[in-house]
Amino acid sequence: MSSCANPPDDAPVIKLTLAGTGEPLLRMEKRLSCAAGGAGIRLELEIRKDIDALGIPDAETPLVLYEGKMIFSGLPRTEDIEAWLKKKI
Repeated sequence: MSSCANPPDDAPVIKLTLAGTGEPLLRMEKRLSCAAGGAGIRLELEIRKDIDALGIPDAETPLVLYEGKMIFSGLPRTEDIEAWLKKKI
């Protein structure tokens, strides 16, 4: 299970974009944070609430993008996010 501990300052950094609104956005932000802590990674997270401007249907949010490509839609398990992050380091 992931730990919500903060990774060390010298941990690798991954830049992600999180798009969405409301409670689902907050829940996904928490899952990303916990997964990053468990993987020993620091996240640089850009949060976008202007989903209409991005052309994203509300039903697909929250949405996580990496290098402009969707990697998660909805609310995946924290363990699944952590596994993906570990593959990136």
